[in-house]
Amino acid sequence: MDRIHVTVRARPLSAEDAQSSPWRISGNAVALTTQPSTRFEFDEIFSEECRTADVYGARTKHIVDSAVQGFNGTVFAYGQTNSGKTYTMRGSANEPGIIPLAVHDLFRSIQEHMDREFLVRMSYMEIYNEEINDLLVPEHRKLQIHENYERGIYVAGLREEIVTYPEQVLDFVSFGESHRHIGETNMNVYSSRSHTIFRMVIESREKADETESGDSCDAVRVSVLNLVDLAGSERAAKTGAEGVRLKEGSHINKSLMTLGTVIKKLSEGVKGQGGHVPYRDSKLTRILQPALGGNANTAIICNITLAQIHADETKSSLQFASRALRVTNCAEVNEILTDAALLKRQRKEIEELRAKLKNSQSEHWDEDVLNLRNTLLQSELEKERIALELEEERKAKEHREKRLLQQAKKIENLSSLVLNSDRDDRVVVSSKNKRRQTWCARPLSRQFDVEVPEPVEQGSARSCGERDMGMPPCFEELMQESPASNSEPSAHGCSSSDLWNEDISLPDSHALLNVTSRRKPNTKKKLVQEQLRSLVPESPQDPNEWKDAMLCQEITKPNGLSARESEAILVIKQLQDQVNLLESEKSLIQNNLDNVLELATQQKASFSEKYEELQRNALVAQEQAKTADEKLSALATIEKSKQELAYEFLSKVSMETQGIAVQMDQMTHSVDGATSFIEEFFQNHSVIAENVTELRELAYVHITRSSYVIRDHEKMSKN
Repeated sequence: MDRIHVTVRARPLSAEDAQSSPWRISGNAVALTTQPSTRFEFDEIFSEECRTADVYGARTKHIVDSAVQGFNGTVFAYGQTNSGKTYTMRGSANEPGIIPLAVHDLFRSIQEHMDREFLVRMSYMEIYNEEINDLLVPEHRKLQIHENYERGIYVAGLREEIVTYPEQVLDFVSFGESHRHIGETNMNVYSSRSHTIFRMVIESREKADETESGDSCDAVRVSVLNLVDLAGSERAAKTGAEGVRLKEGSHINKSLMTLGTVIKKLSEGVKGQGGHVPYRDSKLTRILQPALGGNANTAIICNITLAQIHADETKSSLQFASRALRVTNCAEVNEILTDAALLKRQRKEIEELRAKLKNSQSEHWDEDVLNLRNTLLQSELEKERIALELEEERKAKEHREKRLLQQAKKIENLSSLVLNSDRDDRVVVSSKNKRRQTWCARPLSRQFDVEVPEPVEQGSARSCGERDMGMPPCFEELMQESPASNSEPSAHGCSSSDLWNEDISLPDSHALLNVTSRRKPNTKKKLVQEQLRSLVPESPQDPNEWKDAMLCQEITKPNGLSARESEAILVIKQLQDQVNLLESEKSLIQNNLDNVLELATQQKASFSEKYEELQRNALVAQEQAKTADEKLSALATIEKSKQELAYEFLSKVSMETQGIAVQMDQMTHSVDGATSFIEEFFQNHSVIAENVTELRELAYVHITRSSYVIRDHEKMSKN
């Protein structure tokens, strides 16, 4: 955002006016001595001794250079009539003005830009009584203002001449000035009665290289440079304007008043607030709309006169200039991009980015990418290993749980068996004393060994209660057996305490050695014992050791518990110890599993971050590719629409060309008629001139004769 640059130039005064001047210039400020509060400050103030080149170098030179680079620029001179505006803009033979200096600087700057090719066009127009006239083609009058997206605001029908050197431009300017409306007033002999706008359009593009044949087009920069010479505001009382001059002055004051209103609205920020700015109230403000708060670099040269008689007009001009200081513009490079130019520019940008990527740490980035890939591969392998370990741990956990369930079921079964065996023992003890025992007083001979059969397992041919007794010996042989036998008593024999309780006279202890017990063996109890032995592998396998252990348990067991109950309690305790051991192993494995899970979670988080980063990069690349596709599609659509518009434009141009050709034919006929009329007029004029010459000669002869007569008459009167 750049504001309008305002400079003030004071017109030189005569010695008498300088002594009575109420204005004082101090640096970049000008003040009214009669009113100390009336003080104005500007970017730069030039006194009467300054030269036009100094005014040009203050800001206009920069605007001209910017126009070559593609920025719009506008410079106009503002002030009252007879304040030196036209002199500042056009200059003289000894001191060139703003327009000649700008033209020479423009072509000099173009020659300095060797990498671009330029096309310069110029036009010259005036606004006279709110009508636009073409000064290069005087018959083009009352032109209209149009606006479109490509050209912006322009004057239709205005002739533009292609120029290549400064002298050609200045010749066109001189030709236009000869057709400008100029009049005489009481304040100025050559008073400008119209606003003039000298416009130069600069187009440029990059030069094509020899290696680039069909792919050498680029964006075209189009900038407009306006140099405006405004007519001066005036008062009819001072200028003595009447009739046509009064009408001209009223239109000039109206357009300048609209310009002041626009500047005031812009300085108050009405445009930024969405308010209305009356650009269309005047042709001048409408044409200069881009320069007033738009896309242009703008400078105002305020011309004033410090004479006492013009103090009010000078104050009004300074107030206008001070308000213009607060107006801001937004100048941008104006480019026309074709599809080929846009593609070339994007291709060039892509190549530059690739070169930057290659030059700036490309090897380091390759190493980083390779390290990331290796890290990602290691993380995947570690992840698979952890997954396998977790699967093995899960299987081991399931196996342990299964074993615990089996142990629990066995404990329940043993508990139920212990309860059932206790009940069976009580039944057996109660019925044991009532059973009959078969015995013999004489000991059995040692040559016969009675074997106690083992209980038959399930699935065998014999039943559970059958046993092989064999053939018993004769009773006489038993009686003759030596009583000194050392055989062990039967395992199923009754104890002596039981016999004493029934008051039965017992035989000798040696006589009971070979007594056959008819009790059926308790296979259920033996089965329970075998299950207990299978559950407790650490118990002694030797029967004698087992009996010793059971004897110790019987000694240490509390009163009221049978051998089976104590045995079951021992087995339960051992099972509980094993369960506790398994629980401790389970807790240890669970801790290890938690540690492994925590490590896996951390690694997974780091892998997720890396994966997200790579995914973000991929998304960015996809978005860039998508944006490029959208741009290409948009360019294709724009190219198609431009082709259609070009076709329509060409058709319209052809129709207009045909109409112009018809008009040219008509004009040719009219010109021929006018030529013949002019020839006849010249012939008549020559005849009239001859007649006038004859009349002159006759008049001269008549005058000579009259003088002679007068002389004779005077002589006669004297005589």
